[in-house]
Amino acid sequence: MKKSDWFYLWIAIPSYLSGPVMYAVTMYILYKETDVVTEVLLGWTAATFASVVVLFFLLAVILLRVLKIYFFWLQTLLYMVLSLIPVYMTTVLMGSRNSGLPELSFPLSPEGVPLLVFWESIALMSSWGVWAAHKPSIKQPFLLVSRVILILFILELWSH
Repeated sequence: MKKSDWFYLWIAIPSYLSGPVMYAVTMYILYKETDVVTEVLLGWTAATFASVVVLFFLLAVILLRVLKIYFFWLQTLLYMVLSLIPVYMTTVLMGSRNSGLPELSFPLSPEGVPLLVFWESIALMSSWGVWAAHKPSIKQPFLLVSRVILILFILELWSH
């Protein structure tokens, strides 16, 4: 593997981990809930991220490059819009309380906001990381924030 391939692998790790970290922060801020990052949440969301979300993000980059409109903010916006799909997927995969699909307003509901923050933080970190792979001047700040996220994730798991 080339050095750049390893960096893309590194992008995926803190990008995903930002989701559980921000989910825990959101649950604490909104509901004073602790101990919310569970094995079920990590299992379903990691599988969704590795299989669906990475593919969506890759296709988004390809599309923007083919259309010759590859800009950071446009990429980030597209990532964030695409991240709405896993918000709905997560609630279905983890067993929604009702038998049907969630309503369109689900991401803005009390149950949906933490999942929205979960997936949107992944979109933001992923977009920043992909952009940092192409712009060496922003690679160091991304790596610093990545390390902080890794530490926060470990602390979140350790607190259980």
